[in-house]
Amino acid sequence: MRGDGRIFKRPGSSLWWCAYYLRGKQYRQSTDETDEKRAVKFLQKKLKEVHADQIGARHFIGPQQERITLNEILDDLVEHYKRGGRRGIPREVSPQMQSHLKHLRDYFGPCRAMHIGSKDVERFTVHLKEQKKANATINRSLQLLTQAYRYAVSTDPPKLSRIVRIEKLDESGNRRKGKFSPAEAEAVASSLPPYMTDVARYAYETGSRVGEILHLRWSYRQGNALVIPGKITKSRDQRIMAITPEIQANLDRREKAKVPGCDLIFHNEGHDSRLSQMLALSLRDQWSGSVLLP
Repeated sequence: MRGDGRIFKRPGSSLWWCAYYLRGKQYRQSTDETDEKRAVKFLQKKLKEVHADQIGARHFIGPQQERITLNEILDDLVEHYKRGGRRGIPREVSPQMQSHLKHLRDYFGPCRAMHIGSKDVERFTVHLKEQKKANATINRSLQLLTQAYRYAVSTDPPKLSRIVRIEKLDESGNRRKGKFSPAEAEAVASSLPPYMTDVARYAYETGSRVGEILHLRWSYRQGNALVIPGKITKSRDQRIMAITPEIQANLDRREKAKVPGCDLIFHNEGHDSRLSQMLALSLRDQWSGSVLLP
């Protein structure tokens, strides 16, 4: 009868296939059954899912959506990120982001995205807890997982029909207390290699993020301010940094370290030094509230 769907066999196949409709679109898929009665039961199950969608009780999951793995939607998120997302500003995937993605890929990997539920996410959280991961570290992976599902649902046409409900962990215990005094901060900065010293001083004075500091250029200076373009700020919005006497003293030292052909303010013999980033990472637990990390 109309609306009951049907089962059929394809030439040369021993498996039964089924066909049914939802909102005028026909769906065909293998039942993976050679027994006709079992194939009919499979079709009946699909028809119940169709009816649940029609009355608004549950979104229907089509055959294509069932096959999509978590790795696929993570790959889509990474490509979306590289293209610049909604702002359209191309970006590189940081090592930190790659690390958080690896946690997800190692645990879920080839699992089908539509088969993952909140209980599975809870088990993933426990798994990282057993590895002594901090709440903040776990939350970064959970954040990427949420973004992957949201992006998959928002594409046209949607790649998935639902997202997973994900609750983040409390990070209040990670809040840092106290702050180095200027004398203590200078003692640390003075003990570093020359090309790292001014990076540390600037980070202490401004609280700027490492990714921003290492991309500052002389061309950003306009009078008594640094006009920092959105392409290197966290918010992707341009902002203006007033040049205080402390920052001016830092810039005066960097002026003397200029290298022909290099427009970077902070560099190591004309190169953007990744070691400067390693420095800031190592100081994050010391300069509490001063060095903001990406």
